[in-house]
Amino acid sequence: MCVQKEILARSHSADEVVLSYFDAMELLNSLEGTNTRLISWEGRILHRNGNYGHSQRFQGTCDLSEMPIGSALALVRNTIMQSRAEWDENPEVDGGDLLFCLTLEA
Repeated sequence: MCVQKEILARSHSADEVVLSYFDAMELLNSLEGTNTRLISWEGRILHRNGNYGHSQRFQGTCDLSEMPIGSALALVRNTIMQSRAEWDENPEVDGGDLLFCLTLEA
């Protein structure tokens, strides 16, 4: 749980869990085998000036709350990896970075 708190402390938002690719993947790995439900993710763009906003191309997933926890985690991990690879190949915003807003069960 300590690892999760450290990762969550690096969120780009005080209101939501908005993480870099590596922090998002580390958080997902730390959730493996827990009862924490991952509801969805959506892409955010970190602009050069430090602001961030919603991605138009990387929409993430819809509500996964009815899916088994392990399956939802695998789907989110795979779609985040695919989105990051697509971003690296053809970024939506030059000089920006793709962030990942994760919604976890409260």
